[in-house]
Amino acid sequence: MIYIYIFILLLSFVIFNNLNNILRWWKERRRKIELARRIPGPKGLPILGNALELAGKTENLVKFLDKQYTIGLQNNEDMRRIWIGDKLMILPITSKVGEEIFESQTELSKGDTYNFLSDWLGHGLLISDGDKWRQKRKLLTPKFNYNMLKGYFKVYNDESRILMGKFEPYSESGVEVNAFEYAKRAVLDIICNTAMGVRLNAQSNHDHEYIRAIRKFHELNLEFVKMPLYEFKPIYYLFGSGFERDRVIKVLHSFAKNVIKQKTKEFEENNGEINDNTFLSMLLGLKKENNWNDNDIFEEVNTFLFTGHDTSSSLLSFAWWELGLNLEIQGKVYDEIFDVYGEEERDVVSEDLPKLPYLEMFLKETLRRHAILPYFIRTLKNETEVCGMLLPKESNILFAPQHSNFNPNIFPDPYKFNPDRFLPENASKLSQYDFTPFSAGPRNCIGQKFGMNQVKVMLIWTLRRYKLKAARSSDYVKHVPEIVQSPSNGIPLIFEKRIHTP
Repeated sequence: MIYIYIFILLLSFVIFNNLNNILRWWKERRRKIELARRIPGPKGLPILGNALELAGKTENLVKFLDKQYTIGLQNNEDMRRIWIGDKLMILPITSKVGEEIFESQTELSKGDTYNFLSDWLGHGLLISDGDKWRQKRKLLTPKFNYNMLKGYFKVYNDESRILMGKFEPYSESGVEVNAFEYAKRAVLDIICNTAMGVRLNAQSNHDHEYIRAIRKFHELNLEFVKMPLYEFKPIYYLFGSGFERDRVIKVLHSFAKNVIKQKTKEFEENNGEINDNTFLSMLLGLKKENNWNDNDIFEEVNTFLFTGHDTSSSLLSFAWWELGLNLEIQGKVYDEIFDVYGEEERDVVSEDLPKLPYLEMFLKETLRRHAILPYFIRTLKNETEVCGMLLPKESNILFAPQHSNFNPNIFPDPYKFNPDRFLPENASKLSQYDFTPFSAGPRNCIGQKFGMNQVKVMLIWTLRRYKLKAARSSDYVKHVPEIVQSPSNGIPLIFEKRIHTP
């Protein structure tokens, strides 16, 4: 009995000393609920909200959000409200919401939704907020200039040439191959070479530890997001995958630290002179000029590796898949490439890409059909009026290209793969917020040009060498909407050696 009294006494002491905080939290909580009730949305359970409808398989999350998006379209709503535990999620239905949020100079926060990522990436450009983000963005944006990007084409070509050789045995036998695995390794080699000047040779190592660690991290992140109670670390470690996540992060951090250590030594031996065009050398130059510390470098290298590897390998793989499914479209892309290169298999240079407008349209349609960033979030720091609705402080605006890219009001016959949607006369009818494959506004993707150039070069090499054929139906490839979208069943394709005639 004495222990009960002691417990009650201690609890009373804690409550009394935090009374002001508790009252403030209660007041803010009531205000949030009051404003949220004005926004249409599904009913939820006390405390859990709609979390149980999202639990289980990833498909449950996608189906639930798709249902809410469809209801919003049918009811002509601008947005819908979803509760995941105590988190208020706002699902935009119309691009008017995006216009008001993306262009805000104050509501730039990604909030605590990305905390899981921060244990790996720290607070680099992807995750940081406020002055830290502004300072980093201001310093890094000019570095992604034409000359820097142009310097990466040699690596794109070298690794693409190696990749084409990997498909050679399959083209001779006509055997189906999971192209996604090859894309991941090739893109990782490109990222490591361009980002850090390191030859990883992942294309020759079919079971690279870093690739396995990245894949596992994504799986653990999705599990974490769907279970609100995992926000409390003791629960995550006791009942979730906290210890496994720590082991995965250790692998990811060890990889980056070893490369940075090697490059820093080289940098110092050359008296701080930058002798290559790598992202890491550029960061070391910033460290010297702008008082960056080792942790700043570590955060940005991890961020660049993460954002550059997954997005490009998924985009390349889905592009291959659509070429294999749509042979007439493949023919149009190839004809355009042939007009530029003929039968010559020379290196692709940056000046070639503007001559390939249909390839650009094809990739945009691939990004629409397969949203590489299926979901991304902005968290409001203040109460904010959007589309005539006052949204509560700490609302999480859940942008969902996974669903908005299939809005029939914007993209008629949305399940048809049709690059002509992005002909100039059609694209001019789109708002810049109707289609946001790389986000939009001040926090858009700084490396989108890098990624698009890389994938274009790899596609040019692919179609100059091979014809692609999908031996399975279009619905075989399923989406896994993790942080970056990927194919759950891989990308099964037949690579047929091309006879060089258009």
